[in-house]
Amino acid sequence: MPEFNPSSPGAFLRSAPAVAVSLLLVGQIGAFHLVHTQEYVPHPPHLQQFQTSIGNFQMVSESQLDEETQSFLKADDTLNRSYAGPNGSLSLFVAFFLSQRAGVTPHSPKVCLPGNGWAEVSSSRFATTVPGEPAPITVNRYIVSHGDERDLVLYWYQNRHHVMADEIFSKLYLIWDGLRYHRSDEALVRVIVPIAAGRQEAAEQYALEFIRSFYMPLKQRMWSD
Repeated sequence: MPEFNPSSPGAFLRSAPAVAVSLLLVGQIGAFHLVHTQEYVPHPPHLQQFQTSIGNFQMVSESQLDEETQSFLKADDTLNRSYAGPNGSLSLFVAFFLSQRAGVTPHSPKVCLPGNGWAEVSSSRFATTVPGEPAPITVNRYIVSHGDERDLVLYWYQNRHHVMADEIFSKLYLIWDGLRYHRSDEALVRVIVPIAAGRQEAAEQYALEFIRSFYMPLKQRMWSD
């Protein structure tokens, strides 16, 4: 599976979507300060305390981000684990940001995953149901390859009130929620599963089984207050 790699963000950071996100962040910071409200910063339990057994899945390894990666990411808390289930292993990565008032914000996996020979194959979005949510959530589907290897990456942005696939919309919601609820905490949630030859649909269904197992327990942990 591809690892988090901060070595090639330059091209993306100069792209139109990155510029748009940067402008939204400037607007968000300005809006927060104009209203002169005290931001509420939550104090959830550390992600490393998250359960190691989830439905049919059991944690098999856990690793910490190195200093260079953490310096680039600037997340307040992270979870970086591999789980094994009935059809093989998957990886779960969560980056949680307690406040974005200073402009520290989740990075798209499209910044982090390219590198070490991994290349984008396709990128799309789809809606899926998850336990505990009254409506389907929208998830990014990102497929990368390295030689004969191919991985499926599913990811989204999430706060207490919304799940978003689009990075720009996540910033628009952030401004609105910051003004309405006086908080700007947000998480990036990412799942990676290898794709066996000709088995992309099976890999996606397996990833969704995993997501439906951890989604609500993880949400309850991150937004317990």
